Amino acid sequence: MASFARKTSNGGVALSIASEDDSEKLSADLALFLSNPDLKAALADGSLDLTSYSSTINAELSTLERECIALHRQAAPDTAILREELDAADDILAGLQEMLLGFQADLSGLSGDIRQLQDQSRSLAVQVDNRREAEEGLRLFLERIVIPPNMAECICRGEVDEIFLECVKDLEEKFAYVQMTEHDLDDPACNDPGFTASAGIPPAYTVAGREMVEHLLKLRLQAVDRTRAYFLGVIKQLRKPKTHVRMLQSHALLKYEYLVDFLLVAAPR
Repeated sequence: MASFARKTSNGGVALSIASEDDSEKLSADLALFLSNPDLKAALADGSLDLTSYSSTINAELSTLERECIALHRQAAPDTAILREELDAADDILAGLQEMLLGFQADLSGLSGDIRQLQDQSRSLAVQVDNRREAEEGLRLFLERIVIPPNMAECICRGEVDEIFLECVKDLEEKFAYVQMTEHDLDDPACNDPGFTASAGIPPAYTVAGREMVEHLLKLRLQAVDRTRAYFLGVIKQLRKPKTHVRMLQSHALLKYEYLVDFLLVAAPR
């Protein structure tokens, strides 16, 4: 191992050791060289000329270098094409990135539109429910006040029988309903569901209720006339001799007891 000494600026002597990198590299190369059995045997018997062997190695290295350069030149066009393809791929990817960013922005806008549509859908659903409730209430209200054609036909021209009796009952219910006022609404004993159908407004205060009172009253008077005529006819039959009084009372009077009450209420005189 070589070493040398030199004087410092302050007159002192410092010992410096040469770098061991070169020697370590040389040792590693010799170990690699001797790891080859053929080279090691040739070196042992003195048949190996290191100078010629070194020249051979240098020549082989030069040949390999030229071959590598030639291969590189041969592959240069393909490399250039590959470079162009990579650049084109980069451009395509950049375009795709911009497109995806645009899609992302569009989706963000669509998300807002979807939320708006959902809000509108909920609002429309509430409106539809409210309209259905209003239609149902109006239907129930009209059923309570409107006179069906078959009812008017039965009371005006039909026979006084069970159907006539039911029509008179319905007529009295309608007549009583359209005359309900705010006083009836405040009455705790009044639990008529018709108030709910008319939105809590007394039927007598509604335009339809006021219009129907006159029509119901006319039909009621007609029912009074028909009922009075019927009972007068029954009484006339009772005065006839050989009349089966019990059967007539059962089938013509007691059966229509409600009509008697109706006359007492609608035409007490």
